[in-house]
Amino acid sequence: MSSISGVGGGYRPPPPKPPSFDTLDSDTSGALSLDEFKTGAPKGADSAKASARSEELFKAIDSDSDGSVTKEESDAFKAKAEKAQQQLQSFLFGLQTDGTSETGATEESDDETDIFAQLDANADGGIAKDEFLSALSSGTQTSSDLLSKLFEAIDSDKDGSVSKEEQSSFQQALEKRGRPSGPPPGPPPSSASQAYDSTYQLGASNASGTAYSQAA
Repeated sequence: MSSISGVGGGYRPPPPKPPSFDTLDSDTSGALSLDEFKTGAPKGADSAKASARSEELFKAIDSDSDGSVTKEESDAFKAKAEKAQQQLQSFLFGLQTDGTSETGATEESDDETDIFAQLDANADGGIAKDEFLSALSSGTQTSSDLLSKLFEAIDSDKDGSVSKEEQSSFQQALEKRGRPSGPPPGPPPSSASQAYDSTYQLGASNASGTAYSQAA
C-alpha cells in the first residue's frame, strides 16, 4: 500500500513550539524565576548539561540581574540573539564565498563589505574584539568563548583587531585546509579550519537560545 509518507523520505513533523512566557510563568507573577525558566528546557537532554545551560541562559536574559526574567527582558534577548545570528551568518558567508562567485560577484562583495562595516562600529578600518563579540554573540558565555577562538584565529598579527587583509588571509587558509562539514570533536579548536568549524556549534547555540527564550 502506497502512502504520502513514502514521498520525499516521509513526513517529518515540525519541531514543537517553545512554551510561551505565560505558560512558564506558573505563579502568574509577570516574571520567571530560575525554576520556572528551567521547565522550558528541551526534553531528553542530559540533565546536568540542561541545568547548566538553563542557568547560563537565565543569567544572560536577566539583564538587570535581579534574579527574575520579565517579558521585556525575554523579548530583548530574543531580538539580540536573532540579530547576532543573522550577522554571524552574513560574516561566515563572506568568509566562505570571498565574493568570488561567477554569478552575482559584485553583490556578494558588497554584502561582505556591508557586514564588515557593520562590525566595525567605530569605522577605523578594523574590527576590534569587543566589536566582534558585541555584534555576533548572543550574550551567553558559550557563544562568546567560541567567537573569541574564531577572532583569535583570524587576527594573525595578534594586535586585537581584524583587518580586511587578515580576513582575506584567513579565507585563503580555509581554502587550503578545506572545510569540515560538522563540528570538530575533541579539544577546543586551534587551527583556522577548526576555528571556522566551531561556529557551527555557535550557530546551534544561538538558535537554541533564541528558541528556548522565546516568549510567544
